[in-house]
Amino acid sequence: MPVKRRPTTLLNALRLVVLCVGIELLGFAFSGSYSVGSVLGVLLGSVLVYGLLRLVHQGIYWARFVLAGVIGLGLLSSLTSFSAAYSLHPGATVIDFISTLISLIALWLLFTPQSNAWFRAQRAPKLKQP
Repeated sequence: MPVKRRPTTLLNALRLVVLCVGIELLGFAFSGSYSVGSVLGVLLGSVLVYGLLRLVHQGIYWARFVLAGVIGLGLLSSLTSFSAAYSLHPGATVIDFISTLISLIALWLLFTPQSNAWFRAQRAPKLKQP
């Protein structure tokens, strides 16, 4: 039987990712770049992350790895464009940097021993079925 109570580390990771999405939306608002493509990208990205958060909350094993990949891509994007973005939109870039640091903490919390044990417990009943 799967463990019903989610570990605090996992819940805090999910809360931090929600906070990061909110911070990113604020950073987007401060950037002043409101083309149709950028608005669509922000909306689609937010919906993707929300869907992944729901899957992680349900204990879907692979979802946290996909979420980790999305966080990693965000980190890579932030690091590669930091200097150019800072010269154009310093406020939005600082907000993005703060969000990146928070998302790294969330990433770490997704893979703590408590979170790993909970995901294994969620996965175990499915693996035992004939």
